[in-house]
Amino acid sequence: MLKEDKVKIRVLKILGYIEDIFWGNKGFLILFFLMNYITMAWSLINANKIEVMVGYGCTLFLASFLITMLLQLFYKPFVKRLVKSFLLVISFIPFFIETFAMYNYKALIGAGIVNSLLETNLHEIVEFMNMYVGFKEYIGFLIFFVLVIGIKRYQLLSFLHISRYLQNRLVLGLLFVCLVYTVRMFTVYTDFFWNNDLLPIQRAYASTEVAFKNLQAYRTLSAKVTSDIDLTENNSKIKNVVFILGESTNRNHMHLYGYYLPNTPNFDELNEKGELGVFRDVISPHSTTIAVLSELFTFCDHESDKDWYEYHNLIDVMNAAGYKTHWLSNQESSGIWGNVAQIYAEHSKVHQFTRIRDSREDYGILDEELFPLIDKAITERSDDKNFYVVHLMGGHGLYYNRFPYAFTKFTKDDIKLDKTEKQKEVIAQYDNALYYNDYIVSGIIDKFRDEETLVIYVPDHGEAVYDEAGFAGHIEENPSRHMIEIPVIMWASNKFKEKYPEKWAAIQAAVNRPYMTDDMIYTVMDLIDVKTAEFDPAKSIINAQFNASRPRIFNGLNYDTQIKMGNVPMGE
Repeated sequence: MLKEDKVKIRVLKILGYIEDIFWGNKGFLILFFLMNYITMAWSLINANKIEVMVGYGCTLFLASFLITMLLQLFYKPFVKRLVKSFLLVISFIPFFIETFAMYNYKALIGAGIVNSLLETNLHEIVEFMNMYVGFKEYIGFLIFFVLVIGIKRYQLLSFLHISRYLQNRLVLGLLFVCLVYTVRMFTVYTDFFWNNDLLPIQRAYASTEVAFKNLQAYRTLSAKVTSDIDLTENNSKIKNVVFILGESTNRNHMHLYGYYLPNTPNFDELNEKGELGVFRDVISPHSTTIAVLSELFTFCDHESDKDWYEYHNLIDVMNAAGYKTHWLSNQESSGIWGNVAQIYAEHSKVHQFTRIRDSREDYGILDEELFPLIDKAITERSDDKNFYVVHLMGGHGLYYNRFPYAFTKFTKDDIKLDKTEKQKEVIAQYDNALYYNDYIVSGIIDKFRDEETLVIYVPDHGEAVYDEAGFAGHIEENPSRHMIEIPVIMWASNKFKEKYPEKWAAIQAAVNRPYMTDDMIYTVMDLIDVKTAEFDPAKSIINAQFNASRPRIFNGLNYDTQIKMGNVPMGE
């Protein structure tokens, strides 16, 4: 036999071996490939990176085939099936979560999503599912499982009536194209492969690692029962400082900020009387509560070179300044995964909650349940100085759970937007939630009207409510401006204005300055005349030395040049 014939036979045997592996494992191969490919491909399409999407698919398919070949090393069929099942299961879980995130938020798995999963309880899951999963989604799940069964059992390409010979040639041709594209991807798009977690399981692992690092951080901070605060200046005299911490409030849905529906009548009236300082250009540093609270009440910001829990926090600063600190909350009082708000509450001298977080909790508790807690705190306050943090549920989804029936002012017929009927209904519910929020915040103000009091209202972050795309909510990984554009409002009693006219004048002079609330601790300290070594007047919005040119960076993106202008490709 000629040498050339021997080589040809060997090549044919190898090709036959490849064909046998493909046809003998086609169900596993295709499912494994699709579950690791679809979400990244979806993200790349949204980012208009079509060639990268195709090349990535070719590379991943080739890699999936090589893994399938390696599985042939297991001679026992049972072991082989067991390993295949294991690979499919560990691929399916992150694929399912990531598909849900892409469908609703156009975002891949990130630490923000994992944090949300870890801090969620049963009733929050019910609310979430009611908000995001409807008839179309259930039909989609059904179609997906039908396709899975079809891929596992259906003879690939048989419906085209193509001969087995031609099918084999197509398979070999596909693998050759994948090989060529893989070489191109590693030579032209090198950064894509080395700077990204390419598989859902990789992204899930990396994000979970960050999430658990945050958990450890919560425990670290919680373990610090007291903090050694060294005040360099303490001229604080204001009797009452009330910090109302809102939730999921998009200023673009508030009449006070120009929204077309009259859902802030109390704010509007106070503003017309000149009683408010309405800050017009403020954003949050993140779009999830935990991430915001890590910076809102600490000296940590996007320029910091240490983890947030290594910085002093506002509660301990106020304690050191002689204030009796109160934490009054309509959000959870505990959580298995830790909670930054809970830690701040524990550092406060008084902390009260409207509910205990457990499997029996009522997810319909309204913010008005805080009124008795506030009244009690007022009666038990210090005669000297008091600092109150009042944590609302605000505009947190499900929106219809955030207001009583009496505050159903708007319906879908009032929404003059080009949206579906279901979307209009959700928007109307959110606008009603903000209508009720207006009542709550103004009601808290009224409780301090006759006292020497400064009230600061700051929501943690915003909320997209079908503003740019077909989803409502907030997510860290794929921001829109509506998720971070928040109202910041200050109110001062007449006694405060009479005693501190220069402070009220400074507030009024600052309302149009650009600001991000990761520097809020500087502003609060400046208002109460308390300083530490970390204090920087350039980061206090009411200070004459305020630096208005400081870039506002959200998750690596410049708000003013990218997010605000809509220059962020979906999926980045």
